[in-house]
Amino acid sequence: MTTIGPDEDAFLRESSRVFLLGTRADGSPTGWPMVGLYPGGALEFSTYGTSQKVRDFARNPAAACVVAPVDGERALVLRGTCSVVEGQHAPTTAATSPLVDVPVADGIAEGAQARMRSGKRVVLRFVPDGAKFVAGYATSPSEPADG
Repeated sequence: MTTIGPDEDAFLRESSRVFLLGTRADGSPTGWPMVGLYPGGALEFSTYGTSQKVRDFARNPAAACVVAPVDGERALVLRGTCSVVEGQHAPTTAATSPLVDVPVADGIAEGAQARMRSGKRVVLRFVPDGAKFVAGYATSPSEPADG
Protein backbone atom coordinates (compact mmCIF):
# COMPACT_ATOMS: atom_id res chain seq x y z
CA MET A 1 0.00 0.00 0.00
CA THR A 2 1.10 3.53 -0.70
CA THR A 3 0.22 6.81 0.95
CA ILE A 4 -2.38 9.20 -0.43
CA GLY A 5 -1.08 10.67 -3.67
CA PRO A 6 -2.74 12.98 -6.22
CA ASP A 7 -4.74 10.16 -7.88
CA GLU A 8 -6.07 8.87 -4.57
CA ASP A 9 -6.84 12.40 -3.37
CA ALA A 10 -8.88 13.18 -6.51
CA PHE A 11 -10.73 9.85 -6.26
CA LEU A 12 -11.65 10.50 -2.60
CA ARG A 13 -12.93 14.00 -3.40
CA GLU A 14 -15.22 12.61 -6.14
CA SER A 15 -16.54 9.52 -4.35
CA SER A 16 -18.55 9.36 -1.13
CA ARG A 17 -19.83 5.74 -1.19
CA VAL A 18 -17.70 4.10 1.48
CA PHE A 19 -17.68 0.84 3.39
CA LEU A 20 -16.12 1.48 6.82
CA LEU A 21 -14.57 -1.60 8.47
CA GLY A 22 -13.55 -2.20 12.07
CA THR A 23 -13.53 -4.95 14.68
CA ARG A 24 -16.04 -6.10 17.27
CA ALA A 25 -15.09 -6.64 20.93
CA ASP A 26 -14.36 -10.33 20.18
CA GLY A 27 -11.95 -9.31 17.38
CA SER A 28 -14.17 -10.39 14.50
CA PRO A 29 -14.54 -7.99 11.56
CA THR A 30 -17.58 -5.80 11.05
CA GLY A 31 -18.52 -3.10 8.57
CA TRP A 32 -21.00 -0.38 7.71
CA PRO A 33 -22.00 1.30 4.44
CA MET A 34 -21.44 5.02 4.98
CA VAL A 35 -21.37 8.35 3.22
CA GLY A 36 -17.77 9.47 3.58
CA LEU A 37 -16.79 13.09 3.04
CA TYR A 38 -13.20 13.95 2.23
CA PRO A 39 -12.13 17.51 3.05
CA GLY A 40 -8.49 16.43 2.52
CA GLY A 41 -6.23 14.28 4.66
CA ALA A 42 -9.03 12.24 6.26
CA LEU A 43 -12.48 10.81 5.56
CA GLU A 44 -15.26 12.02 7.85
CA PHE A 45 -18.50 10.25 8.70
CA SER A 46 -21.56 11.35 10.65
CA THR A 47 -23.08 8.80 13.04
CA TYR A 48 -25.04 8.64 16.27
CA GLY A 49 -22.83 9.06 19.34
CA THR A 50 -24.44 5.98 20.90
CA SER A 51 -23.80 3.73 17.88
CA GLN A 52 -21.92 0.46 18.11
CA LYS A 53 -19.27 1.73 15.68
CA VAL A 54 -18.40 4.57 18.08
CA ARG A 55 -17.87 2.02 20.88
CA ASP A 56 -15.90 -0.28 18.55
CA PHE A 57 -13.49 2.45 17.43
CA ALA A 58 -13.08 3.79 20.99
CA ARG A 59 -11.88 0.30 21.94
CA ASN A 60 -9.74 -0.31 18.85
CA PRO A 61 -9.10 2.50 16.33
CA ALA A 62 -7.66 0.17 13.65
CA ALA A 63 -9.86 0.54 10.58
CA ALA A 64 -10.12 0.13 6.85
CA CYS A 65 -12.30 1.70 4.17
CA VAL A 66 -13.33 0.61 0.71
CA VAL A 67 -14.34 3.58 -1.44
CA ALA A 68 -16.42 2.10 -4.24
CA PRO A 69 -18.38 4.37 -6.59
CA VAL A 70 -21.59 2.82 -7.89
CA ASP A 71 -20.56 3.36 -11.50
CA GLY A 72 -16.83 2.81 -11.05
CA GLU A 73 -14.48 0.30 -12.56
CA ARG A 74 -12.13 0.43 -9.60
CA ALA A 75 -12.27 0.91 -5.85
CA LEU A 76 -9.82 2.41 -3.38
CA VAL A 77 -8.88 0.34 -0.33
CA LEU A 78 -7.54 2.33 2.62
CA ARG A 79 -6.10 1.28 5.96
CA GLY A 80 -5.67 3.57 8.93
CA THR A 81 -7.28 4.62 12.19
CA CYS A 82 -10.73 5.91 13.04
CA SER A 83 -11.78 7.98 16.06
CA VAL A 84 -14.51 10.31 17.29
CA VAL A 85 -13.75 14.00 16.87
CA GLU A 86 -14.60 15.41 20.30
CA GLY A 87 -16.98 18.36 20.22
CA GLN A 88 -17.61 18.16 16.48
CA HIS A 89 -21.12 17.23 15.38
CA ALA A 90 -20.95 17.86 11.63
CA PRO A 91 -18.33 16.94 9.04
CA THR A 92 -15.72 19.56 8.17
CA THR A 93 -16.90 19.81 4.57
CA ALA A 94 -19.45 22.55 4.16
CA ALA A 95 -21.26 20.81 1.32
CA THR A 96 -24.25 22.85 0.25
CA SER A 97 -25.25 20.70 -2.73
CA PRO A 98 -26.40 17.08 -2.58
CA LEU A 99 -23.87 14.35 -3.26
CA VAL A 100 -24.21 13.07 -6.79
CA ASP A 101 -22.91 9.53 -6.22
CA VAL A 102 -25.09 8.55 -3.23
CA PRO A 103 -28.83 9.01 -3.69
CA VAL A 104 -30.57 10.30 -0.56
CA ALA A 105 -34.35 10.44 -0.21
CA ASP A 106 -36.02 13.80 0.31
CA GLY A 107 -35.92 14.92 3.94
CA ILE A 108 -33.14 12.55 5.03
CA ALA A 109 -30.30 15.08 4.74
CA GLU A 110 -32.30 17.77 6.55
CA GLY A 111 -33.14 15.36 9.39
CA ALA A 112 -29.52 14.30 9.76
CA GLN A 113 -28.40 17.95 9.84
CA ALA A 114 -30.95 18.70 12.59
CA ARG A 115 -29.63 15.78 14.66
CA MET A 116 -26.07 17.02 14.11
CA ARG A 117 -27.06 20.44 15.46
CA SER A 118 -28.76 18.79 18.45
CA GLY A 119 -25.55 16.97 19.40
CA LYS A 120 -27.01 13.48 18.92
CA ARG A 121 -24.62 12.80 16.06
CA VAL A 122 -20.83 12.84 16.16
CA VAL A 123 -18.08 12.84 13.56
CA LEU A 124 -15.85 9.85 13.03
CA ARG A 125 -12.56 10.74 11.35
CA PHE A 126 -10.67 8.06 9.45
CA VAL A 127 -7.01 8.94 8.85
CA PRO A 128 -5.46 6.71 6.18
CA ASP A 129 -1.88 5.48 6.37
CA GLY A 130 -2.03 3.37 3.23
CA ALA A 131 -4.01 3.17 0.00
CA LYS A 132 -4.34 0.81 -2.94
CA PHE A 133 -6.57 0.90 -6.02
CA VAL A 134 -8.22 -2.38 -6.96
CA ALA A 135 -9.84 -3.04 -10.32
CA GLY A 136 -12.23 -5.66 -11.40
CA TYR A 137 -15.82 -5.03 -10.54
CA ALA A 138 -18.18 -4.54 -13.47
CA THR A 139 -20.25 -1.43 -13.99
CA SER A 140 -23.31 -3.43 -15.08
CA PRO A 141 -24.47 -7.03 -14.67
CA SER A 142 -23.77 -7.76 -18.35
CA GLU A 143 -20.12 -6.76 -18.18
CA PRO A 144 -17.55 -9.38 -17.13
CA ALA A 145 -15.27 -8.51 -14.20
CA ASP A 146 -11.61 -8.37 -15.14
CA GLY A 147 -8.61 -8.92 -12.97
